Amino acid sequence: MLVEDSKTIQQMYRNKFTFEQFQVITADNGMEAIKILSQEKPDIILLDLMMPIMDGYKVLQVVKTDPKLSDIPVLVFSAKGQPEEVEKALNLGAAGYIVKATTKPNEVVEQIKKVISQKPKTQELIHYIVEIRENAYDAKKLASDFNLNDFRCQKCQAPLL
Repeated sequence: MLVEDSKTIQQMYRNKFTFEQFQVITADNGMEAIKILSQEKPDIILLDLMMPIMDGYKVLQVVKTDPKLSDIPVLVFSAKGQPEEVEKALNLGAAGYIVKATTKPNEVVEQIKKVISQKPKTQELIHYIVEIRENAYDAKKLASDFNLNDFRCQKCQAPLL
């Protein structure tokens, strides 16, 4: 999904992505993007920051706080390149940050491919984190069920479980 208010940039990248065999969904502003995301789930979102109606930061915040959308990687695609802008976007959950003026279309495509290829690895990590949390909960429950908290490490006196 390409969220971009400039029709010129939108058309240029739509053509590039279509040439690269990507299916492209476009939105002209943040509000339109959120509406589309309620019905579609793209593999990735390429998101401009400066747009009318709803800016890219708000879209990023909505996407990353919605459980149905939070696993969609978002690449910020902006004219802004100041460190504080990059930091803000990454802190909100962006998978990367691309400055329009200094990045060629081929480099944008490479970034998209890189982020999409990492998605299965991210899903696998999330699965392992959930599994570890469940196992830790089971161990704590087992310890409390059998009063194992009284067993302590001889060196540090911390409970074993």
